[in-house]
Order: sequence, then C-alpha cells, then structure tokens
Amino acid sequence: MSAEILARMKLLSILTQSLELFSGDWAKTICYIAGKKLSEKVDIEETADVEECLKRLNEISPWLVEVFERKGEKEYIVVFRDCPIRQTHYTVCTKQGGALCQITHGYIESVISKSLGKNVKLILLHPGPNACLKRLVVE
Repeated sequence: MSAEILARMKLLSILTQSLELFSGDWAKTICYIAGKKLSEKVDIEETADVEECLKRLNEISPWLVEVFERKGEKEYIVVFRDCPIRQTHYTVCTKQGGALCQITHGYIESVISKSLGKNVKLILLHPGPNACLKRLVVE
C-alpha cells in the first residue's frame, strides 16, 4: 500500500472520528449524504434485475458486492467482499459500523437505485474482517 493511500485513509478516519465526537449521531447522516454525493457522477445502465445491477456496480466501483441469498421478491442478503471503507477501518484500527460505513451505504444505495429505478435500503447484518453481510431491500 502506498504512503499516499495510507495517509488518505488516516485522514478520512480522523475526520470521521472528529465528526462523530462533535455531532454525535448526525455524523452518520452527514457521511450517508457524502456517499450519495459521491455517486452523483456515476453512470450505470438501467436494469430490472438486482444481480445484473450488482455486476454492473462491481465493474464501475471499488466495491465488490454479490447476492449471498435471496430472501424474497424484494429482499436479498448481499456480501460486500471488497470495500475501501472496510479496508480503511482495518488499516487505521477503527471500529466498523459507524459513520464511516455510512459513506458506503449512501453510495451503494444511490447507484443501485439509479440502476433499478427504485428506492433501496441497505441494513448492516454483520461486519467482518474479510466481508460484510447486509440486507438489501428493494422498495
């Protein structure tokens, strides 16, 4: 890992921790909005199929997301195998599931919503060192 990337990870972690310290639970909302803003320039093709949508997402972003289990017509358990935010947590020794993870949620929800043409919601089920499990609900 380059020194420049490591420095950026540390800076992102420090900024997020400071935001949590000063704004409490609002930090999660702010980071979620930042993730949505990050996705505004993303160009992804429209599709009605969630698995196809995730394949396209994987091609255009640093996240690797796959369907782990289908729970119904509108609900999926997805596994996040590659995640730059999770890598930041493990590189700088911070806890997963907080405000920093909301950047991922805002970004991924926005990109998937754009592709499917429907609102979606991600819910963290299990954060892990090598992958995270999340519930994806298509509304």
